[in-house]
Amino acid sequence: MNMESFLSLPENANAMSLLLSSMVVLIAGMVRGLTGFGFSALCVSGLSLFMLPSQVVPALFVLEIAASISLLKTSWPHVHWSWLRVLVWGNVLFIPLGVLTQQSLAPDQMRLLLAVIILGIALAQLRGLRPHGEPGRSLQWGTSVFSGWLNGLAAIGGIAVAMVFNQNRLAPAVMRASLAVFFLFTDLFALMCLFGMSSLGIVPASMQDITGPTVFWSIAWLPAMLLGIWLGHRQSDRISPERFRRGVQILLVLIALLMGLRVVVA
Repeated sequence: MNMESFLSLPENANAMSLLLSSMVVLIAGMVRGLTGFGFSALCVSGLSLFMLPSQVVPALFVLEIAASISLLKTSWPHVHWSWLRVLVWGNVLFIPLGVLTQQSLAPDQMRLLLAVIILGIALAQLRGLRPHGEPGRSLQWGTSVFSGWLNGLAAIGGIAVAMVFNQNRLAPAVMRASLAVFFLFTDLFALMCLFGMSSLGIVPASMQDITGPTVFWSIAWLPAMLLGIWLGHRQSDRISPERFRRGVQILLVLIALLMGLRVVVA
């Protein structure tokens, strides 16, 4: 792969798509800065309404890595390490399966799958559905496996982990810190799996198909994401996280319904 193909612009790289996508990323960044999660779920659902999911997801891997690095210094002292150790193993085993699913589905199939998953999780959160009592080993490992597949699929494993973290009654600072370190590992590993599978011919997309759009969109969206995280972090002491989180969940439901409707009427 030469440098020209490495830096080639995606076909949909125009002023309107840049403006609309950057607005989505800015809002999602504010959510991430305030709550510690929800960035990829909002991005992948919002952006997939008018972009190919196969272009969106690899760029989100890069952005999640950058976001976690920007928060690493303040997050490290508050990380819940015993939980992370369990989560890492499930993600190592099931992220490759998620990446393979992501790259093997047609765009509308991927949109429909994402709509069903995000709608189901958002509705469960809105209804307050969660396991009773302290999470045991079976729930920890189940969360680890499910989040691994979701992370490989669309970098959205954090919303599944956050549901269990909430059940564990972790302090908001501990949850945000643990998720930041978790995302750093999972998205770096998912990106490595994607490029490795592409170079070995395991997935249909070539390295050129993946690299050009990933480089372009991750660079284009980085300022909006960092600005959003900064704005959200500044508001973390002024806005009720619970009320804000509920608003995000309602927004996810609406976007998931729109994404499903887009597939049905296409």
